[in-house]
Amino acid sequence: MTTMAPARWAAVEATFPIEAEAAPRRPRRSALDSASPAQVVGALPGLPSWPARGKEVSRLRLATSRMLEWLDTLPGDGWQAKWQSAEQQFGSRWRDWSFAGVCATVRSVQHRKQELSRGLGCLIKLRVIKPSYPFLASYSPNQLFIEVRAQVSPELFARMEQSTRDRGVGEEHFRRALNLLTMLVIHLGVGLQDLTIADLLAFQLAAKRRSRDCTYQGSHVAWQMLVDIDVFPPGSTLRSAIYTGQLTSAQLVDKYGFVKGPVRDLLIRYFDERRTRIDYNTLRALAMMLVGQFWADIERHHPDLATIDLPRDVAQAWKDRVRAPRPGRETRNRWDVLMAVRAFYADIAEWALSDPSWAPWVSQSPVRRDEIEGSSKRGRTTAAMHQRIRERLPHLPRLVDSAEQWKSDRAALLATAAHTAVDAIVEHGGVTYRRIAPGEHRAARGQRPNHVVIENLADASWTNVSVAEDEAFWAWAVIETLRLTGVRIEELLELTQLAIVSHRLSDTGELVPLLQIVPSKTDVERLLLVTPELASVLAAIISRIRDSDGTVPLVARYDDYERVAGPQLPHLFQHHDGFQHRNGWRVDVLHHDLVRNLLTGALARSGITDAAGRPVRYTPHDFRRMFATEAVTGGLPIHIAAKVLGHADINTTQAYTAVYQEDLIRSYRTFVDQRRALRPSKEYREPTDSEWTEFQQHFSLRKVELGDCGRPYGTPCAHEHACVRCPMLRVDPRQRQRLIEIIRNLAERVKEAKANNWHGDVEGLTTSLNAAQNKIAHLDRAARNHPGPTVLGFPGSPNEHR
Repeated sequence: MTTMAPARWAAVEATFPIEAEAAPRRPRRSALDSASPAQVVGALPGLPSWPARGKEVSRLRLATSRMLEWLDTLPGDGWQAKWQSAEQQFGSRWRDWSFAGVCATVRSVQHRKQELSRGLGCLIKLRVIKPSYPFLASYSPNQLFIEVRAQVSPELFARMEQSTRDRGVGEEHFRRALNLLTMLVIHLGVGLQDLTIADLLAFQLAAKRRSRDCTYQGSHVAWQMLVDIDVFPPGSTLRSAIYTGQLTSAQLVDKYGFVKGPVRDLLIRYFDERRTRIDYNTLRALAMMLVGQFWADIERHHPDLATIDLPRDVAQAWKDRVRAPRPGRETRNRWDVLMAVRAFYADIAEWALSDPSWAPWVSQSPVRRDEIEGSSKRGRTTAAMHQRIRERLPHLPRLVDSAEQWKSDRAALLATAAHTAVDAIVEHGGVTYRRIAPGEHRAARGQRPNHVVIENLADASWTNVSVAEDEAFWAWAVIETLRLTGVRIEELLELTQLAIVSHRLSDTGELVPLLQIVPSKTDVERLLLVTPELASVLAAIISRIRDSDGTVPLVARYDDYERVAGPQLPHLFQHHDGFQHRNGWRVDVLHHDLVRNLLTGALARSGITDAAGRPVRYTPHDFRRMFATEAVTGGLPIHIAAKVLGHADINTTQAYTAVYQEDLIRSYRTFVDQRRALRPSKEYREPTDSEWTEFQQHFSLRKVELGDCGRPYGTPCAHEHACVRCPMLRVDPRQRQRLIEIIRNLAERVKEAKANNWHGDVEGLTTSLNAAQNKIAHLDRAARNHPGPTVLGFPGSPNEHR
């Protein structure tokens, strides 16, 4: 077995509180390894599966003898070494090659192969021969595996089988995991209790060489089986073990090759200095540009160069290659590479002022200031960002409605199908289905026993409704949380139940719910106000992921950017009784790629297209920019928006929200002028009794036909009491029928105006009609999402949810 990379074993040691071996261990040598053929055959009756008497005894003795006779013709010191020679020479066709010297008197080839298989099985059960993982995976003797489990650690295998079935693991996942552990026991010659994390990772490495998959099917279930019987540490997972940790600065440099000599030491020292100031993902990107795209390229073309003080012709040739590695094809990130190289030289020059050891490396940068073109690049990037938001923001309500409707539809279908017997007819949405067993359809095999699977009788297609409903729910939850909070994707996945906190206002005593966003990109913690809509989403998530005892499961999340596994916390966006159906039953936090796939599926179902009829694609960060745009254009001061978004520089927020910059500036200046006119300086004094009475009466005047007016005190009605157009109108749910009548009346008036060519009236009435329709849509959405009070369970509150 090839030795595993040291970095992988270091990751194992850092992840689990146990001692990991330095390399995969060799199979344990049997006491019969150097025994004679007669001694090996004489040990057969000691096997638990050995027959008491009859012809089977003679057949097994003969098969074992012939197998040993053939192995004795191969090179090697001992039976195990001879078998390894057979594997290397003949592979899985070893029985064909053994025919000439051993089985010349056998009448049929089929009988010969069966006899040799029986002989090999006896030697494996005696633990004389320990085949390799690739051989066992391709050979897959199921009956032999059953007999080995009855012989080696039978009590542990029985406990493991019972605990796994109690979890509701699908039959296929269970069988694969059981066979995997049996292969480990056979190959290593140990008991189940002697297996280590290093053993399972070594098996994974061998399986990865045979295919592109990172893990052998059933590996995650096998790992959890060993956790259940206390062989592996509680709470550990295979996923955390196979992920590598952060690379050292030396490993980041050596990753790209070619780099040697004093420049290599300089780059390592530079990355060590920068590592403390930037996150690991940024450090990796910096190493890719400085080492992979800068110095490795220089050394490839000029191997004798040992200084960063580049001659002019060398520097110019490198910049030409960075701009266009191939004629006519410019590198997309060329400006980022040029700026990283210029910053590299500038940092060394600055550090040399306080630390003379950097002085020998101070050189003129090969990238001039005018070559960066930062302002024009930033302008193009900002313009592209603004255009992207302009195209996507108008479609956001449609995406939200589509995701919510699909969630409700899948939930209704699951509820109907779950109460329908297998082979019975299911009617839903005008479509006729038939419920089938999870393993009935060939493509649906491997599903969990509690899955609800249906077949469309019209086209014979099948749907796993359990997984479909779960996908619909999480797609809705992701979209709603992103649009209502504006958090980054890594901040979304780091949300936990502990992030929901409360604050009591000192003046009114009101308890305000807040959402705590842990430091991510800028290492700045911030708090977001939880709106009723967001509270409903969070409550739905918590209700879904709770265990039967009311607690939220503790899950450790692996950070792909920082390459570290976090502590076990009650994460909100975790796979709980949903996506894990596909991978057995493990519980894990949603992955970045899964979030993007959920958004892609939701967009495909919504049918949203751009002006050219092409499907519109949203990224998680688009929701952050749309959140900022809506907040600022809705009146939130730009510096407050920067705090909400966690921006250290207000210019970053301005770049996010400058989608309608001219309108924003014009509206803000108009607002300032009006405020100055309405609030002259003489009014900043103690109010009189009559003024105070007028102020109190203002709140009673807020009551209007359709609900309540939310305009500030002392400001006139901007819409001349056309409340249906006003965004400050809070519609009373009890006035829904009246609003429907207004919409019907407006529609008739628009129709009449069009018939009489009253174009001015058409425009005004259409504006009012659209505003009224938006209000009733918002009213209906609020009714669906907030059917009653939502208790989030603030820590320390009387109604705390565990």
